[in-house]
Amino acid sequence: MNRRLLLAASLVALLAAQSAWVISSQSASAQATQSAKPPGALKAQRVQGDLHMISGEGGNVAVYVTPDGVVLVDDMFDRNHADILAQVKQITERPLRYVINTHQHDDHAGGDFKMLPLAEVIAHRNVYANLKNLKRPYFEDTPGTPIGLPRVTFSDRLDVHLSGEDVEAYYFGRGHTSGDIIVYFPEYKAIHTGDLFISGSRRGVPIYVDAVQGGSLLEWTRTLERTLQLDFDIVIPGHGPVATKADLARFNADIAAMRTRLQSMIKGGASRDAVVQVVEKEYGWRATGCPPAPQMTPGCLQYQQIDSLIAELR
Repeated sequence: MNRRLLLAASLVALLAAQSAWVISSQSASAQATQSAKPPGALKAQRVQGDLHMISGEGGNVAVYVTPDGVVLVDDMFDRNHADILAQVKQITERPLRYVINTHQHDDHAGGDFKMLPLAEVIAHRNVYANLKNLKRPYFEDTPGTPIGLPRVTFSDRLDVHLSGEDVEAYYFGRGHTSGDIIVYFPEYKAIHTGDLFISGSRRGVPIYVDAVQGGSLLEWTRTLERTLQLDFDIVIPGHGPVATKADLARFNADIAAMRTRLQSMIKGGASRDAVVQVVEKEYGWRATGCPPAPQMTPGCLQYQQIDSLIAELR
């Protein structure tokens, strides 16, 4: 009888513990859901022929429809996953085959974890290295969302062939990060630049040199100069409206002029404060109101790596 009572008591305790764990887990899940940002609205537009662009709160996503399936370039934030799939479904019923990342930031590659069961995720080898061995600070819009490591990586060039239609990816060097690539759609003479190019800005030079993830202001223009040697007319930028080759050339010239001006100041002995004032007043980088320590503060990412930029330009 004592053994039965002991067993019953143990079962009651076990059930109580399990109930407490379930309630705790549900509470944690509810808190995470409440604190998570809701996905922003997305829209799709035809760029040309079977090449489309999805835009919204994250980086621009290219959608290339072939007879054998769909190739995506980038996949925005983790929270945009379901909406991106819905947008693709409105464009075509063909299956998703490949996702190519232009780089590893979570507004461009944050959906990789959920894409991995659906498609082959491809990126430059430096993207894989950056994600596998994260260096701090690693700026994330939504810290804690799962990171999906690409299963296929490449060094200099990648070719994807689907029913005789080609997608080419090139690594021309560092810029925004150490893993930026250019994705080329030869049939439409179009490229996707990722954040090596931001279009539509009316003020300044809206670039972010992520030095911790291998970015380089010195190499950025060299990378774009090699890009400009490709045969293209249409540019899908990392952010902003569809642009042209001439727009990209002007953007590259603006970066070169900014770099020359800052480097001249730094080599001439200008103070850190003087450099900060120039990048804020003349080039549209935010510094006022930004905390000195790197953290996710809107508009402050560029300024918070100003010391690395100054060191590179010395």
